[in-house]
Amino acid sequence: MNLIEISGTLTSKEEVRYTPAGIPVFEGVFHHRSELTEANRIRKLEYDFPAIAFGALAESLNKAQMGQDVNIRGFLAPRSMKSSKLIVHITELN
Repeated sequence: MNLIEISGTLTSKEEVRYTPAGIPVFEGVFHHRSELTEANRIRKLEYDFPAIAFGALAESLNKAQMGQDVNIRGFLAPRSMKSSKLIVHITELN
């Protein structure tokens, strides 16, 4: 299974681009901050993560304001076939 649910604040975004088939593509960076329990201790998390979305989601995210908070569902995949860096592929937005 490859599923991620994460909240984040939009911190940067590229101009929407289009695939050769005309599908809009959004690429941006989100900032995540949370606390969770691990090994009976509180752990504070704070980091940035890259994300990509296609189609109607790309158009929606393109309209998002910097600093806007979003809840994301999606999956992780390498940025490209030759890369080991992961990017969140957004499939749902709340």
